Amino acid sequence: MTVYESKLTLGNFTPKGTGSSPHIYITPFYRDLPADVFGGRTRNDPAPRTIRLEFGSLVTDTDVPTDKGGRPRLFFRDRRFVREFFDRTGAAPGDSVLFQRLSPYHLRLSLRTTTGRIVTP
Repeated sequence: MTVYESKLTLGNFTPKGTGSSPHIYITPFYRDLPADVFGGRTRNDPAPRTIRLEFGSLVTDTDVPTDKGGRPRLFFRDRRFVREFFDRTGAAPGDSVLFQRLSPYHLRLSLRTTTGRIVTP
């Protein structure tokens, strides 16, 4: 079983109303994702397939957006899911999000706090 880790910084947490959205970088493993989960720049240009993210009953099917040049943006498009994940886990800068790969199109998330505690649903 493959587990990927993404460490959170203050920049991952953006306050509501700022025009920005929270995100989790997938830099450590985006090259391991199937090519067909990379979509266009906007929601109107989605990828051919989605990837399922789950944290207990919190589930989304999302893709990875790209920039003007077609390069991956290094986070998942559904950032409402990320905000809810942060709220449910109490995530903070310094914590790490763990992505357990269940299949090429399915990842289960958990959180490892700076104290080493694992937060699962």
